[in-house]
Amino acid sequence: MKPLARLRLDPKGVATVLEADPSLDLEGNGLPCALLVQGQDPFGRPLCPRCPVQRELRRGAYRASTPLLVKGRRLRCQGYREAEGFLVELYPERAEPPDLLLELSRLTQHLLRNPEGFPQALEDFLRALRLALGMEAAELFLIDPEGHHLILTAYEGLHREAFLERPWFQLGEGYPGIVALRREPLVTHALGEDPRYLRQKVKQLGYQTYVCCPLELPHSLIGVLNLASRDPRLDHEALLDSLGRIGPLFASTLYTLLTRLGEVGLEAIAQHLLRGEASEALLTFLQKVRRLTGATGVQVVAREGRRVALGWVPPCTMKNCPAWRGEVAGLKNGLPDCPEAEGRPRICLPLWAKGEVVAVQTLFHARPPRPPTGPAAPALWLERVVLPLLFPKEEARPIPELEVYALGGFRVRYRGRELGPRDFGRRGAYQLLKLLLANKDRALYAEDLAETLFPELPPEKARQEVYTLVYHLRKALPGIVEREGEYYRLRLPEDRFLDFERFEALMRKADLEEGLAAFKTLRQALELYKGPLFGDDPYGEWAEAERAYLQERALSGLLRLGELAEALGYQEVAKEAYARALKLEPFLEEAQRRLSFLKG
Repeated sequence: MKPLARLRLDPKGVATVLEADPSLDLEGNGLPCALLVQGQDPFGRPLCPRCPVQRELRRGAYRASTPLLVKGRRLRCQGYREAEGFLVELYPERAEPPDLLLELSRLTQHLLRNPEGFPQALEDFLRALRLALGMEAAELFLIDPEGHHLILTAYEGLHREAFLERPWFQLGEGYPGIVALRREPLVTHALGEDPRYLRQKVKQLGYQTYVCCPLELPHSLIGVLNLASRDPRLDHEALLDSLGRIGPLFASTLYTLLTRLGEVGLEAIAQHLLRGEASEALLTFLQKVRRLTGATGVQVVAREGRRVALGWVPPCTMKNCPAWRGEVAGLKNGLPDCPEAEGRPRICLPLWAKGEVVAVQTLFHARPPRPPTGPAAPALWLERVVLPLLFPKEEARPIPELEVYALGGFRVRYRGRELGPRDFGRRGAYQLLKLLLANKDRALYAEDLAETLFPELPPEKARQEVYTLVYHLRKALPGIVEREGEYYRLRLPEDRFLDFERFEALMRKADLEEGLAAFKTLRQALELYKGPLFGDDPYGEWAEAERAYLQERALSGLLRLGELAEALGYQEVAKEAYARALKLEPFLEEAQRRLSFLKG
């Protein structure tokens, strides 16, 4: 049905009238929507100044609606998010249901621009679907990428708690599992009498009509869409016809979005792995999972026991977790209970790579999402293209034993665990590690260490302090320091990653290359250079020589990268390289000249 009026709003709510019925008297572009429409609530109070539609859209919804009175006429205001504002449409109060294909198209556009709004957008679409088809409940189950389970991902409608009684089904189990296995719709008008339906609370509430429809792709199935009502007289043929028209497009929308998210994550993670930053790759992976799922904390535990966490996650040993057997488990959320989980709700997911469970992931939400299992399947789909890289079969432990990031700041990880100053017992031991790293290829005389670290103390007292710091450093990083008479030398494990060492190795490789090969290698190297060596300790004279050398290498690398980018036709990359060089050295004439030329 054609709307009575269509308005486009900028981010501040200023309206442009696209079309309008003359009877509404909507004239005056450039006015705030509230002043233009002047709608009222059913009690005659001004509604537009506190517009619920704009409020919901600003909070992240892709669609929102509200009834209102305009010049005595009962209308419905329907709004949608757009790239640079909102689209608002006014319909008669009892207008025909929305065009579901158009709704799905708007959902797709919204999710491609705002993938982090995935959970809310799905619920908004299910609401539109439910109301358009006259149903009381709508739910979406997504299948995990390995095809083992169906997990409740979105629900909208009445009696939420009853439908959340069981949010997880294996293939062939319950209505969702049967439909997923047979790839055929399943319909009943006597739900209470059907033993195949396993959620007893839904039956007790008197639900009779239940329509379960597979969401198929050309090569597989991505989920199952369900609609429920207590009215046994509904025309299921009309329901199946509507679902048959939107089902393929809905399935492809879900698959495209989740696959694209995985590909974007793969690009970022692959860049870290190319530079040898295995632990940074895993943390980037966890950050993307956390952003998509809205989790308070995310943790991954690998088969060999390595554990990496982002945010706060409740403790759990995970030795006998069902997730190791390929099951989705959890606590206090309708999933099969993990026997080792204690305390707060969480979800434990098996992470598959090349046909086997290589790790278990825990998602924790301080405020459980609705439904509690909502983030599980999207997280698994996001991760499916990344896991073979992060957990390759041929490597028992892809993450180095020792990782040091010293360019721009200073961070240390030992066997996957990040260490801060407190982990070294004495802050001076943390400082001693920096000093030794700045001289990693040289032996340092104990007297020199004492003079550098404790210039204000008497020589003997200073030496005793050095001995104490060495003890604490060895305790935090076993075997890291060895003594040769009166000299100390850093003993680094072969299984290590030092960002400044890797940076220098890539720069030397680029020195021997030409053209596109040199361009690619330089980009990898310069991604590692995030700032001066030990940038958190800029006045440490003990690192000045090495700091100046690495900065000079970075400057020359940026200039060469700019030249190569110009030759290859990558003008934007060249501008970025010269701009970075000027941040390091503001008066670098060659960079100023080339950047001015490129900007015209």
